[in-house]
Amino acid sequence: MSEARIVGDVVVAVDFSDRTDDVLAEGLALAAASGGVLHLLHVAAGEPILAGYDKEQINPFTRDARAGELTDEHRQLRELAAGLADRGVEVRPLVVVGPTAQRILEAAEHLGASHVVIGSHGHGGLHHLLVGSVAEEVVRHAAVPVVLVPVRGR
Repeated sequence: MSEARIVGDVVVAVDFSDRTDDVLAEGLALAAASGGVLHLLHVAAGEPILAGYDKEQINPFTRDARAGELTDEHRQLRELAAGLADRGVEVRPLVVVGPTAQRILEAAEHLGASHVVIGSHGHGGLHHLLVGSVAEEVVRHAAVPVVLVPVRGR
């Protein structure tokens, strides 16, 4: 009978915030411990619900502008992955578009991950009540262990 691996491939969800380094460090440690692949995942926002509305600026939304943003996010993720090349872990970058928690869960299942690593931004109770928490939704619905990396220095 073959020996089961405690940790295998790891999905590490990054949002390019100041939390990214801490989340990456935790994911790298898990993947390195098992020789698994680190799937570096960025969930990009989809198109705004209202055509012509962009929450960042009051400008007409165009598909070209969004395509440029997605290209930039993918480049940023590839650069992040390239920076991890000397860590002894295979890193595969992946950008997906859509609802963040749902896409993280789908990626973990599709990639056969043994763990998911995400940051917890530590927003207050009112924010959580009104908006909810990606981390909480992932933890609640994940079929594999989820490692939450807490906010430091706040």
